[in-house]
Amino acid sequence: MFSEKNIPKLIILTPIVTVLLIAFFTIYFFIQNQYKYFEDESRRVEKEFILKQKNILKKEINSVISYIDYHEKKAQEEIKTRVKNTVELLYNQLMILIKDKHLDDYKKAQLIKQLIDSKTIEQNDYFFAYDVQNDKFIQPFNKSIQKDFELDDKFIKNYLYPDTGNFIKLKDKLVYIKHISKLDWIIGTVEDSQKNIIQIKKDLIKYIETIRYENNGYIWIHDTGYHLIAHPFRKDSIGRYDIDLRDASGQLVTKKFVDETIKNPNGVFVEYNWQKPNDEEFTNKLGYFKLYKKWDWVVGAGLYMNDIQNSIFENKKLLEKRVDRYIETVVVISFLVIFVIGILSFFISNRINQAFNDYKNSVTKKEQELQELNKTLELKVKKAIHDVQKKDRAMLHQSRLARMGAMLNMIAHQWRQPLSELSGVLMELETASKFKMLDDKIIQESVKESNKLIGFMSNTIEDFRNFFKPDKKKVYFYVDDACNEALTLVNASIKNFNINLVKKVKCNSVIYGYEREFAQVMLNLISNAKDVLVQRNIKNPNIYVEVDAIGNSAIIKVLDNAGGIEEEYLELIFEPYFTTKSSAKGTGLGLYMAKMIVEKNMEGEISVENTPKGALFLVTLPFKKATS
Repeated sequence: MFSEKNIPKLIILTPIVTVLLIAFFTIYFFIQNQYKYFEDESRRVEKEFILKQKNILKKEINSVISYIDYHEKKAQEEIKTRVKNTVELLYNQLMILIKDKHLDDYKKAQLIKQLIDSKTIEQNDYFFAYDVQNDKFIQPFNKSIQKDFELDDKFIKNYLYPDTGNFIKLKDKLVYIKHISKLDWIIGTVEDSQKNIIQIKKDLIKYIETIRYENNGYIWIHDTGYHLIAHPFRKDSIGRYDIDLRDASGQLVTKKFVDETIKNPNGVFVEYNWQKPNDEEFTNKLGYFKLYKKWDWVVGAGLYMNDIQNSIFENKKLLEKRVDRYIETVVVISFLVIFVIGILSFFISNRINQAFNDYKNSVTKKEQELQELNKTLELKVKKAIHDVQKKDRAMLHQSRLARMGAMLNMIAHQWRQPLSELSGVLMELETASKFKMLDDKIIQESVKESNKLIGFMSNTIEDFRNFFKPDKKKVYFYVDDACNEALTLVNASIKNFNINLVKKVKCNSVIYGYEREFAQVMLNLISNAKDVLVQRNIKNPNIYVEVDAIGNSAIIKVLDNAGGIEEEYLELIFEPYFTTKSSAKGTGLGLYMAKMIVEKNMEGEISVENTPKGALFLVTLPFKKATS
């Protein structure tokens, strides 16, 4: 199946089959997800709809309670206003008579009594006048009402204020009194406050029984004593003790309504079974009840659950249709996409197949070329090795020449002082000869001084020859000794340029390796520091050498104050033939050879970084025992 012959077919068919499988599973999971979404959404719709219906019941009951409360307060205000106005009118009339200067006291008393007598109201509403000083009623009135008054010191203290009115609540009676200071009388009127409320209740009941909402919704009222107060469909039972009323399941519904509402006066939901208006069949019903405390009314409203379920069912059907249309649309679009992708895959697969054939032909051609190349590969490898060896020899030769030039340069610095002194000796001999002062003593001293200088110069050549002689084997040596050997050779050159060199030894470690090669590394680092200080003409030039140890490693630091190396050169500084000096002064091999000596020959590490003062070279050499 996966043979080379079938690869073109696989290239064409694989993307098409892959797209079909992806589309199939995508559509399948999408449809499954949509049906799950439908179930979740159906539950949400049902929950929201029931909550909405509950809110409708709450809204209806709260509206009725608010309407009742408004009219009850309005009726109470009307009674208070009426009672107060009646007394205030009488008070004003009495004050006019009292202030009338044309009447004598006897005439005033008769007219006042006539005015009080004329204000007697029929049935249970009465005017009265009470003489505080003589503790007696001037206008007799209903004895049962009179008993409700405690006309003693307490009464006078609580209610008697000069020339101001005050309301008194006595059971179901509303009393308004006012004090006439000139007569020291209390006048007032008593009115049965419930008489007006009874009429208001009748009017409200008549209105409430007309309220309708939703399909079969209506309002009914019981009192907390289980009596039916209002019901639009049970007119014959109004006023009846309704505690024995049962629903289809046999539960005492009136008792349940009232008891639950008393426990939850701010509103409670109750489920029960009841008939729809003009319908004999019982159905589940959801009721909402709230207590109107002032009148002890339990106001109720309900919705039939089958009406709610029918509405929910209609909403679910609409939702189902919407989901089905959405699925159909997605499926159609998916198949169109599959068709388009299939066509594109076919054309792309053909192009891939063509490219594959071209690649196959190219591979065949490359194989032929590779076979030809393999025939000449050995010769090419030998030639490449010869070229590398030639380059290495050239690099080594160039490095030797660079070392030789450095050595000659340092010998020149070391010889400059002795040559100057030797020239001075010869000048002394010449002067002595001219002035006829030359004798054997002067000649012997000059020869002795000249031999001493010539010996120093000869020793200098021997020191440099030994210094640059390659090491044949590893030895144990002190790091500071190797550093001192390098400093001895470069010291004259450093002093010649007035460079201050400071060496600090914190820990002089013994390491195992090539002493002369390491001394050459130190010589190279110190010489580079000297060259850059001279090249950049640094004022107060300094070179700092520190020898230390951390853990199992010797640490050697070489720091100058020349300002550091350019950032773009930091990673190239140890590359062969890379130099920041002019071509006449640098070969680019010094740091490269230093890196080779430290890292390959002595298994250490050399690195460089810039500090605020200048470049810091860090050499790390491990402590290692000699091996036999």
